Amino acid sequence: MGDPGAVATVTQPKGAAPGTPPAAVPAADARAAVGSPAAARGRRVTFSAGGADRRRRLWVPSLVRRAIVPILLVGLWQLGSSSSWWSTEVLPAPWDVAREFVTLCNNGQLPSNLWVSVRRALTGAAIGIAVGLSLGVAVGLWRPVEEALDATLQMLRTIPFLVILPLFILWFGVDETPKILIITIGTALPMYINTMSGVRTVDPRLLEMGRQFGLNRLRLIATVVLPGAMPSILTGVRYSLGLSWLALVVAEQINAQKGLGLLIYNAQSLFQTKILMVVVVVYAALGLITDVIVRVAEHRLLAWRGR
Repeated sequence: MGDPGAVATVTQPKGAAPGTPPAAVPAADARAAVGSPAAARGRRVTFSAGGADRRRRLWVPSLVRRAIVPILLVGLWQLGSSSSWWSTEVLPAPWDVAREFVTLCNNGQLPSNLWVSVRRALTGAAIGIAVGLSLGVAVGLWRPVEEALDATLQMLRTIPFLVILPLFILWFGVDETPKILIITIGTALPMYINTMSGVRTVDPRLLEMGRQFGLNRLRLIATVVLPGAMPSILTGVRYSLGLSWLALVVAEQINAQKGLGLLIYNAQSLFQTKILMVVVVVYAALGLITDVIVRVAEHRLLAWRGR
């Protein structure tokens, strides 16, 4: 219901001939048009989003923001060790771990064993990513391949590494083959899942357009399917490289004569918690480095998506 006392305002259309009936304007609109301060000043009403014109945010580099939480955790760790919240025999202080890291580097134990582990992880991951990518494309594109392989791959995905470890020792011995194979399986399955999902999200109209241009099957996959599925593929690479270090820990339980697994086994036998913590930090650093590398590749390959 409108205001009973409101009087409708009439306006003469601009440029109308004399005698033309005036156009009626509701009283509420007339008050909004005439009584508003913006109309009185002859300016257009504008709104600023979140007061961005009045306030300036403090710019902090992304690297600094990402380092805040790790630095706080290390500081809390050092504080707990210095305040005797726990025994340093159980959890050494960060400074003691850093000195042990320098000692292991100087005597050559860490570099030699680290290189062997990195070589194993990257070899298994390279094979696993290639296999997972191929299976994901095939299953994502062709229904008969999915019906033949998907159920088996899903069952393999749920089997823990520690369950198949004794079988691999019986089947393949204790040399490098079972170690590489465990890492390959651990990286191939997440790569397969993500690639298959990405392939199925490719716009069918792009596939049809490629066929209309006469692209054969291989060129269609290379120029349409893989670029369209690239976000999911890179996500699969990130997961696979992260899992490669987890699979490496299991793989190096198989009679490892060299590698980080050997350092873990010896340190555990002698209760050398400093060496154990050094290896834990090294594993964490390796995972972070591989993730940063994939992020950089993702930023370059998917620059068209923006932020």
